[in-house]
Amino acid sequence: MPNIIHITRADDLSISNNQLIMVDEDNNDEKNKISLNDISAIVIENCYCKISAILQLRLVENNIPIIICNEKHQPEIHSLGLFNHFQVTLRINEQIEWEKEKKEKLWSRIVENKIENQRALLEYLEKSDISIERLKTYKENLKKDDASAEHQEAIASRIYFQELYSNSFKRFDEDGVNSALNYGYMILRAIISSKIVAKGFHPSLGLHHKSQFNAYNFSDDIIEVFRPMVDYLVYMYKDILNEVKLSKEIRQKILLVAQQKVLFNNKKYDFFQAVDYYLDSIRNYFVKDEEVIIPTLSVMDYEY
Repeated sequence: MPNIIHITRADDLSISNNQLIMVDEDNNDEKNKISLNDISAIVIENCYCKISAILQLRLVENNIPIIICNEKHQPEIHSLGLFNHFQVTLRINEQIEWEKEKKEKLWSRIVENKIENQRALLEYLEKSDISIERLKTYKENLKKDDASAEHQEAIASRIYFQELYSNSFKRFDEDGVNSALNYGYMILRAIISSKIVAKGFHPSLGLHHKSQFNAYNFSDDIIEVFRPMVDYLVYMYKDILNEVKLSKEIRQKILLVAQQKVLFNNKKYDFFQAVDYYLDSIRNYFVKDEEVIIPTLSVMDYEY
């Protein structure tokens, strides 16, 4: 299982013999070590933590994202290597030339799978049969009209979130549930962005997301089918999410999202592996005209 290192106390991070060295000055300079081979990502929440340049280089070389949170414990910065793929220019040029029609069809399939993952979660949680059936209808509508993807997604998401959290729930309000959702999504987004760069692509060149102000359009396309992983965990703790500022315990729980299994081509993989295979499949769709394999979720297997 991937290890996500959560730094809340360590004051000094360095590397020796390919091991991450964590020093806690408040605890008699206690040292903890872990091999880089056993690390999938590092989340730093101590804003005064010092990290050596050589450690940052080695982490980037090994495609291990460093995610740094602000004073409110929300992810603010993450590392991306510039040259993590030997064909980076070829891959980005390919990405620029991806056909518009194929991008639209792929986006419609992504939304279809996202709605199915949302529907499956509501069904697993034994939510309203009416809401579950409505999500199924919106998914079926997509098969008839690719152009309606954005509209169908918006309606389905509103029903889904209100069914999960409450009829009064509004996405992007300042409350504990939204803070937890944002934290989880940002962690997954940072990991996905690191994977995108490792494959030689650019995270700003999206399939559907195209904002000139967004450096992570492609990341935001890729994350869509995985969002219910976060939604489910936040649902489990929604009754204690009473403050915008998240407790350390809740933040640690949310990090478990990236350690869950995902179904890809009917086989279970770690989230990190599934993203790799998903990106490979997307490239093969555009370059080799192969069918895209989109990950699906298996919430009953999650260990939260």
